[in-house]
Amino acid sequence: MTEPAESRLQLAGHWLQIGRPERALGELDALPGDAALDVRAYLFRGTALHQLDRNAEAIDVLQDGLGRHGPFPPLLQVLGYALRAEGRLSEAESVFLQGLSLDPTDPDLLIGYARVCLAAGQVEKASALVERAASQVPESVVVSAARAEVAFALGKDRDMRRHSVEALSHDPEDPHARALHGTASMLTGDARAGYDSLRSAAASQPGDADLRAAAREAKLVNHPLMLPLRPFARFNPLVVWIGAVAIIYGLRIAGLGPLSFAFAMVWLAFCVYSWVVPPLVRRWLNRKWGQ
Repeated sequence: MTEPAESRLQLAGHWLQIGRPERALGELDALPGDAALDVRAYLFRGTALHQLDRNAEAIDVLQDGLGRHGPFPPLLQVLGYALRAEGRLSEAESVFLQGLSLDPTDPDLLIGYARVCLAAGQVEKASALVERAASQVPESVVVSAARAEVAFALGKDRDMRRHSVEALSHDPEDPHARALHGTASMLTGDARAGYDSLRSAAASQPGDADLRAAAREAKLVNHPLMLPLRPFARFNPLVVWIGAVAIIYGLRIAGLGPLSFAFAMVWLAFCVYSWVVPPLVRRWLNRKWGQ
């Protein structure tokens, strides 16, 4: 392979590492002749397309690469992720099992298979696969992040946050770990930490629309005008309504009519505030973010 072609492949890998898949594709498109058929070219192109949510194209590229180069665990891993993203879970499972037949202890393949199981609702199986991966790489951002995903699926918000903090201790700049930490922080009531992590994750993955939307929602929660609503954010609205009505009628039954009326007026004002302010703040933020 010529030196310019090798340099382009290295640049493509660099752009993928820093979350710029479109730049990676630009380098790969400029590869000459046989260099474009190198196994790394297939891997980098498939990965870039997957990161850009062009998963149907990624699947075609990766399958072509496997047809040309034979079973190669990194290609199988990315193909499995692309198939999972397309909702083709049984095919993704087959791909990860093929990879694990080549290397049963590969932690990346184990984690990939675990995520397919999570998507299929097989949480216990996913947890077992994650722990198998942990036996290979116990101090790993990928393992800690996967544990956080399992905790999320089980509804264990505090465990999710603990594992996401562990993931960040291994790699503070990992965007997936940042996104998990942001989500867990929001779920456990730490809106400021949640916004900081989600904003960081969205900035490092500019092509991820879901992350941008999550960061916008976190910024909405952190807006000063939303502070009066924050104490109620983690409660079921129906339960809050029932509680307020119970207080109003309880005060009236106890002979405290004026106090009952005052509380009812305060509650009405709060309800109007909760109906009017969030849509206005969201509209303003969307305009600011160019939506």
